[in-house]
Amino acid sequence: MAAKIKLQRKGAKNKPFYRIIVQDESEARNGGAIEILGQYDPLKEPVVFTVDREKTLAWIAKGAMPTEKVRILLGKAGLLPPVDLAALHKRKPKKEVAEAAKPAAPAPGGPPAAVTPSEKEGGDPAPEKA
Repeated sequence: MAAKIKLQRKGAKNKPFYRIIVQDESEARNGGAIEILGQYDPLKEPVVFTVDREKTLAWIAKGAMPTEKVRILLGKAGLLPPVDLAALHKRKPKKEVAEAAKPAAPAPGGPPAAVTPSEKEGGDPAPEKA
């Protein structure tokens, strides 16, 4: 069983708050938790992040891996070494992802377009139908 320390979403529509939980990694996001470690409320000013320090460090010692967001929060809370946010990968916008998936246009001066069999034989290309 591989355990993860992750966020479990709670709260009403457009008013989320999260529990920091230990969960088997194969469980669904809102599935059963092994243990509740704390809570995180990003909408309050200042942001509320409370976690049981001893339980969290015990689970990390047992091999539980925090998710990326929980790892950042634990770093800010001082439980783990801080994370360099500039070094993290950033998601690309959907437009960039879609453009990268399109095939590249042939470069000018590159290889010619496909040659038809009649052109290979030295004849004229097939006449176009109007």
